[in-house]
Amino acid sequence: MEASNIPVAWWALLAGTAVIALVHAAAGPDHYLPFIAIGRARGWSLTRAFIITLGAGIAHVLSSVAIGLIGIAAGITLERLEFLEGTRGAVAGWLLILAGVLYLVWSFRRHSHRHAVIDADDPRLRNRSVLFWTLVALIVLGPCEPLIPLMFVAVQISWPAVIVSSLLFLVLTLVVMEAFVLAALAGLQALPLRLTHRLSNIIAALVVIGLGVALMLLP
Repeated sequence: MEASNIPVAWWALLAGTAVIALVHAAAGPDHYLPFIAIGRARGWSLTRAFIITLGAGIAHVLSSVAIGLIGIAAGITLERLEFLEGTRGAVAGWLLILAGVLYLVWSFRRHSHRHAVIDADDPRLRNRSVLFWTLVALIVLGPCEPLIPLMFVAVQISWPAVIVSSLLFLVLTLVVMEAFVLAALAGLQALPLRLTHRLSNIIAALVVIGLGVALMLLP
């Protein structure tokens, strides 16, 4: 590529990355619905929701960045990497379904013991929940489908272009995730509707199961 064409290629890459990142994050409910449902059920503060969503979003994007970088450096074809991303999606789907079912069973069993004196925020209760594994399955294993093809396009310009476009994708993904999660949780907290702990946990479990099924069925 001639030097005079590099600025045009850079602007085209960054503009395309921005649009794809925003659309991908906003159109994928797996980027925010679990945090909204579980955050509501567990009574997260907005600060806690922000921190958890931030860490999960970084893990989500960087896991795909790592696969893309290894693939480019090792000369692995884009088709093989896309197959790997699809496999990750299937594994994440099954784990989400399993986690959601376990969460649902846990919710019914916990509330069936009416004489239990364990508080909803007791650390022992949180340690027995499947919240951590649900987020791991969704975020770390969940594929970030459009990012790796973008990296293959960016490397045709330069390695710095790969780094810059990946960072832009990461930042915009985090912005969308945080905006959806924090706005939804703030809105739910402002509503006069007060759900019981049992109903909130059941809804969260069903959301997780639904997202797992969606990951399995959608291309």
